[in-house]
Amino acid sequence: MLTPEQEKLIIARAKTDPPAFGPLYEAHFNVVFGFIFKRLRDQEATAELTSMVFLKALHALPRYEWTGAPFSSWLISIALNETRLYFRRNKTDVTVPISETDVTQLREELNNDEDLEQSLARLADSLGRLESEEQELIELRFFEHYSFAQMGEILSISSDNAKTRTYRALARLRTLMLKAAQ
Repeated sequence: MLTPEQEKLIIARAKTDPPAFGPLYEAHFNVVFGFIFKRLRDQEATAELTSMVFLKALHALPRYEWTGAPFSSWLISIALNETRLYFRRNKTDVTVPISETDVTQLREELNNDEDLEQSLARLADSLGRLESEEQELIELRFFEHYSFAQMGEILSISSDNAKTRTYRALARLRTLMLKAAQ
């Protein structure tokens, strides 16, 4: 794993010497591949999109501004855009598998203490009723475990805005779950 200082130096060098991008690729490949694979569940398509993410990152690197945020946040923002394009082109819905731990954390955030099985069904249905932007916020925060600062970098918004939008999405999710319970 590269330190922020190492990343900053490698990025500066890679801006004028593209082969110097290699260590960044090696350091972040698994994160980007995992992020995309979690959505696509297709190894071949994931490999193709992952390659596209790194190619676009390499081409855009001269315009990249170091902010102190992890470089992976910038790569994930590119990956998020690429997966959105993929789903638009293929006209399929995004499905992100979630673990029991993820659901438990989200249920705690929603102050939901009903039966787990009922809660899961209502949660899945309510998540599906959220706008895609709201789903992404919930997904990034509770299923991908990004900080608000990282979410801000990924979504090109401030960390405060990421936090505000996430809590609004949670409030909407809570409302949808209450309606579904009636």
